Amino acid sequence: MGRAAWHLLPRRRRIAVENLTAALGPAPGGEPAEQVVRRAFEQLGRSFLEFLALPAQPRDALLARIEFEGFEPVRAWAAAGRGGVFLTGHFGSWEVLGAAFGMTFGPVHYVLPRQTNPESDAYLNDVRRQMGITCLVIEEGMRPAVRALRRGEFLGMLPDQDARRAGIHVPFFGRPASTHTGPARLARSVGAPLLVTVMERAGRGRFRARVLRILEPSRGADEAADIERITREITEALEQAIRERPDHWYWIHRRWKTPPPGDALRRT
Repeated sequence: MGRAAWHLLPRRRRIAVENLTAALGPAPGGEPAEQVVRRAFEQLGRSFLEFLALPAQPRDALLARIEFEGFEPVRAWAAAGRGGVFLTGHFGSWEVLGAAFGMTFGPVHYVLPRQTNPESDAYLNDVRRQMGITCLVIEEGMRPAVRALRRGEFLGMLPDQDARRAGIHVPFFGRPASTHTGPARLARSVGAPLLVTVMERAGRGRFRARVLRILEPSRGADEAADIERITREITEALEQAIRERPDHWYWIHRRWKTPPPGDALRRT
């Protein structure tokens, strides 16, 4: 499926090669950028079909395929009834990560925007609900997400796409990228920890879930400064994971589409 998309979506292929080249150069790790992007397309196709197959997987069979690395603090939070903001990127098999996280550590609620196509949006969210994941729509407000955190549950978020004018600009591969501040704001609202993770492929049909960073809001700090610090650290952690496995990330997205305010003014 990914190979077909590589051939049938030349515009997305071009965007992906441009993005990867700007971030990591024309030959990251000595491999031509175009070849890395081709593998990234294959990875996306594989991940999409894995997502659709999730409801058919018995819990024990799915978890037997996954190695959890660095999640000991999360087990302690769950045992103590403390929730948190669970973050990853469009990296590896992120939907498998969310499902496995909920099966292992406690109730997960995805905080996500509506998709442009209502029918596909409803279908994808129905697959998530079959896995026990509640979908909280950003456009409907953050009160349900805050209540879930206060109940000691987990919020799943993907803060690695362009946030347009709603975000703040932090460095991502050396360039300012408009980035969502929702994770930091939600964590600060109840003093919850933030967990930055990724799901990597570890052989045929096997995965490694890895904790990249655990962050805590500084309740006594200036709010704007603390939100920027957290947002910057989340982005740094995801960037490092992408540098290590560039074929795992979603390069087809225009991550740097929104210029910083100063740049926008200079262009007018």
